[in-house]
Amino acid sequence: MDIVFILVEPARPANIGAAARALKTMGFGRLWLVNAGDLDAEAYWVAHESGELLDQARHFPDLASALAEVDFSIATGARRRLEKDDYLLPHECRDAVFGKPHSINRAAIVFGRESSGLTGEEVALCDAASRIPLAVEQPSLNLAQAVMLYAWELSQGKSQQRPPAEASVATLQAVHTQLDQTLASLNIGDDENLHQWAHEALAHCNDRDLGLLMVLLRRLSTAHD
Repeated sequence: MDIVFILVEPARPANIGAAARALKTMGFGRLWLVNAGDLDAEAYWVAHESGELLDQARHFPDLASALAEVDFSIATGARRRLEKDDYLLPHECRDAVFGKPHSINRAAIVFGRESSGLTGEEVALCDAASRIPLAVEQPSLNLAQAVMLYAWELSQGKSQQRPPAEASVATLQAVHTQLDQTLASLNIGDDENLHQWAHEALAHCNDRDLGLLMVLLRRLSTAHD
C-alpha cells in the first residue's frame, strides 16, 4: 500500500524539512505539499540527510487536487471541526489504513497549517478525521512532531502487517457510492446527520467488513425496489 503525507500550506520551508526528516526516520518517503512555495537551503539543512524526500515531493495548488489521487484520506488536527463527528485516535488510524489492503491502493494523512490547522471545508474533503488528545488545550501542534507521531503509529502497522485473507472485497469508493444509492432508495438520503455518520463509520471497516456491507446494501436496495 502506498501511504503519502500531505502538508497544507506549511508556514516555513524549515518546517517541511523537519517533517521530511521525521518521515524518513519512520521509513516513509512520500511527501506531498499543498501551496507550499519554494524550498530553500534551510529546508534541506533541517531535513538532515532526508533531502531526497524534498527533491521528490509533489506540489499541488490545493488539497482537492492532491486528494483526487488518493483512495482514503485522514485529516489531522488539534481542533474538532463540525464537518466530522467521529475522530480517530492516532493509533486507530493504523487499523483504519492497514485494515483495507485490498480496498485501497493509496492512503493519505493530511496536516494543516501550523497556526490554524485545516479549514472545515478541507476536513470535509477527507474520508476521516483524527485528533491527538492533549493534556491542555492548544490551538495548534508543532507540525514535525505531529507528523512524527502519525508516522510512528503507521510504521507499527507496516511492520505488523499480515497477508490479508481472501474475502469478499469492494473498493472503498464503491461502498461509498452504494451507500448513497441505498440511503436514497430508502428515502433517507436527505438526512444529513445520518448520511455523515454512515460515511464516517466506513473508516473503521476492514476489507471483510466492506465486502459484507456491500452485499448487505445491494440486497437492501433490491428488496426495496
